[in-house]
Amino acid sequence: MDRVNGGSRRVWRAAPATLAAVVVLAVLAAAAVAGLAYLIHRRDGSPWIPGALGLLALLVLLYAWRFGLHPRLVADDDGVHVRNPFSARSFAWDDITLVAPGENGLVVGSHDGVAEAWCVQKSVFSLRRGRFTRADAVAHELIDELELRDPPLEDAETGLRIRRARPDESRLLTRIERSASEEHLEHLFPPEEHPYPVREVTERWRRLLHDPAARVFVLVLADEEEALGYVAFAGEEVLHLGVVPHRTRLGYGSALLEFAVREMYDGGETEAGAWVLAGDAGATAFFVSHGWAGSGQRRPCRYPPHPEELRMTKQLRRRARRAA
Repeated sequence: MDRVNGGSRRVWRAAPATLAAVVVLAVLAAAAVAGLAYLIHRRDGSPWIPGALGLLALLVLLYAWRFGLHPRLVADDDGVHVRNPFSARSFAWDDITLVAPGENGLVVGSHDGVAEAWCVQKSVFSLRRGRFTRADAVAHELIDELELRDPPLEDAETGLRIRRARPDESRLLTRIERSASEEHLEHLFPPEEHPYPVREVTERWRRLLHDPAARVFVLVLADEEEALGYVAFAGEEVLHLGVVPHRTRLGYGSALLEFAVREMYDGGETEAGAWVLAGDAGATAFFVSHGWAGSGQRRPCRYPPHPEELRMTKQLRRRARRAA
């Protein structure tokens, strides 16, 4: 990573080892082609074949520059800029909804689309093993920059802080969700008959953390870094909301729900919705206490033994009246 203008502009390129390998291979290939051109010229005296080989050597160097040295990821006051060999895409800080490593490059996205920065990649092996790599570190740095410019929520009086979830936190979110589920939902999901689906839930969180349409946030205390709760939403839908069992009834769930609803309202949504297990009286009462109501819609839960879910809704703003 390069730092320019005292840190106001940051540039990431391919890893040093990758850059060194590209340069060495390109120079060796170009030198070999140029040497062959010289030998042919000495033997035959014809300028055409050596000239063509010389042009090929130049093209090798140009290819190495364009695909190895040119790609870069830039963060400055205007936003994040992805520069690939034959394309460029810029994202304003306010528009960014996704920063996550990918096997083809670091993914930066908004509601309008995504771009992959080729210069910062994460191998398929590392993705499957959940290993923390340089790509994760760069994603963290960009998200930290985003947090500084647009902090989701910080309350100095209560010490509550809501931050963006990092793309490598699928296991953390699964642990919180599992602890809350096993504490309050044993009557719906008997553990001796239906063990908690850790792998499936972890994969679901991983997909959400890499989905530009979804937004995932974590609640922590200012003097602690322990994650106490989470909320995930997309469009008008609250997808997931939970708090660790030993921190319930302290207003953390309310803070997360109110934050999600406010974000939806600011995004122009007129109604919020959420699916709640019909047999979870506590969750239903929680939503009702915040002005939500049952819509009458029901569906089976995706996880065995598939208990019924009830859809709760809340109006966020009055709809404009149609002209007579």
